Amino acid sequence: MVYLWRTAALLATAGVLAACAQSGTSALVPNAPQNQSAALVHAAPSLGEAGPSANRNGRVLYIADIDGQPGLGQIHVYSASMKNPQQIRMITNGAGRPFGMWVDSKNVLYVANEANALPASVTEFKPGASAPFFQIGDFKGNPGSVAVDASGNVYVNENVQDEGWVQVFAPGKSVPERSIDTGVGGYAFDPGGMAFDPQGNLVVAEQAKLALHLVKIAPGSSIATPMNLNLTNIAGPGIGIDKAGNIYIANSFGASVAVFAPGQTQASRTISNVPAYGLTWVTAQGAVYQASGESSVTEIAPGATGPTTSFACECSAQGVAVSR
Repeated sequence: MVYLWRTAALLATAGVLAACAQSGTSALVPNAPQNQSAALVHAAPSLGEAGPSANRNGRVLYIADIDGQPGLGQIHVYSASMKNPQQIRMITNGAGRPFGMWVDSKNVLYVANEANALPASVTEFKPGASAPFFQIGDFKGNPGSVAVDASGNVYVNENVQDEGWVQVFAPGKSVPERSIDTGVGGYAFDPGGMAFDPQGNLVVAEQAKLALHLVKIAPGSSIATPMNLNLTNIAGPGIGIDKAGNIYIANSFGASVAVFAPGQTQASRTISNVPAYGLTWVTAQGAVYQASGESSVTEIAPGATGPTTSFACECSAQGVAVSR
């Protein structure tokens, strides 16, 4: 059996507890370009999330859905309430085939789109916008996830002929200033999630040779150092890190999330009954949002050992991100 989480994500997932929320709508910017690299798109002014379920005083949850149209995806915007999540709207402009996502300190949304009907890209959206204001398209391979550091540098985890590479783009730049070989590659390779630890190191998850590998890249460095966590029977691909330095690692084949305390090589606890073929988002406080890879998302309150809320969507949920 080929061990590809994006193929395995098509398997049925269990634990869906609620019916799909009715799809929202969004006002798209007419004639906004969707396929040009490094394009500055003049989107509508950001007025915050719109609609009757706007969740104006709370966080919003973004869900990357690869099944909007053949070869094209969309992004669902939900309330991130841990209780009765409601769909606010959808983004279709600038969502090529979305997988990994990131929200920075200014609540700008970054979306890593694999190539399909449109070229590979990372699209950037201002809060509340329905069209990207900036787009990156200069990659070595196919982007699977994206992360942004405190200085605004954009990191893109890519599959380059079954080898892992992270390219680094300075703020507002469309040409990479650094390309970092993660040292991981081989059969069934897929780029996994990324997250920053409290010291600013970038932790990168990669799947290859039927196993999960984690590497660490120090700020400003071009060297990826393998981490020595015990990842036996932990498959990935999603990871997240809270402000205390706890590392959360999804286990796609075990329907769980393993939590590693700072400095520890063994998992300190396990969050069970979590369909986890997709990518992971962890808030600073330790709330976990997990994409199933199929048609559901699980929300887990800080410190919990099981789902707080699980809900279905009319989507193929590959990645998630939550506003700050």
